[in-house]
Amino acid sequence: MEEPNNQNDNAEKKQPETTKIKIGTVGNFILVAFVILIIGTGALTYYLIHNAKDNYDKQYNELISNLPQNNIQEEQEDTIANIIDSAISDVALQNSNTSPTTTDENAKKIMNESLVVLYNGLILDTSVMDEVSLKYIDTRSNESEKYIITYYSYENYSFKESRLGTFSSQLYEGLVKIDNVGKIAISEDYDAIPRSVQVVNTIPEIVLNNNSSVKDYDTIKTIIVDLDGNGTNEYVLVLANKTTGFSKITLVDAKGTKIADLASIEKSKWKNDVNNEYYLSLNNIETIDVDNDGIMEIVLEIPHATGNPTVSLLKYNNGELQGKTGIECSLLAE
Repeated sequence: MEEPNNQNDNAEKKQPETTKIKIGTVGNFILVAFVILIIGTGALTYYLIHNAKDNYDKQYNELISNLPQNNIQEEQEDTIANIIDSAISDVALQNSNTSPTTTDENAKKIMNESLVVLYNGLILDTSVMDEVSLKYIDTRSNESEKYIITYYSYENYSFKESRLGTFSSQLYEGLVKIDNVGKIAISEDYDAIPRSVQVVNTIPEIVLNNNSSVKDYDTIKTIIVDLDGNGTNEYVLVLANKTTGFSKITLVDAKGTKIADLASIEKSKWKNDVNNEYYLSLNNIETIDVDNDGIMEIVLEIPHATGNPTVSLLKYNNGELQGKTGIECSLLAE
């Protein structure tokens, strides 16, 4: 009769173990479900983000492809043009900061297309080495205003100053010259006397040894200058004999050898008024680079009885002389 009780006791002992097993199984299921949920949520999030990016890229590409290509090209060209304009403006600003200024607030500076050289305010043609006539400026021309610019003046073998050139009063019908400038005036700012010029009252020994006839002159001036820049000096002699009334200008090379007599005048070619003596002198000559080629030209003023003088341009380079020589000056009316 005691056996059934033992069975009941065993059943009661097994019941908690069964409950524990069931609870453990449910917990594992929940844990697995939670892990699956996390993984699924992550996958879904990744999918949504990736899909959204693809849609955005697609819409952006469609938008760009629908834009007119001309607009894109014009925007690029405008950007490049703006960069170029900015660079040009910077260069112009730098040039304006280094350009010479004049004291005249109303100064007008109009750039010329080519070099302008003036001799006593008249236009000097430096394109050829020859005896050339000086030209007036015709104010009736539409281009006459281009000569109202800043000039750089030279005289007596040195730079003087820069000034704004102005029109003179009318000399002939519509014809004027440029005032407010020096003897030789140049429209561009470069070193027109790149090498030193020395003037002495004697004849250098090397010249005297090879030209004994210079002793016949009682007035002597020698211009010593390296005309062509080869490192050796040339000599320009200005000679006058006050007894005979003869004067001349002669070019001698670095070895003392006479190259040529450039110009001369004798007493019989003076004006009939004997009180007006005229000798060629330093006032008749300048040595200056008038065409900006690095070689200093000889600029000779040739007097005439009436009107303006003419100017003889000569270039000596590496032993060769270009220009007119042996000019016989005259102050007699023709």
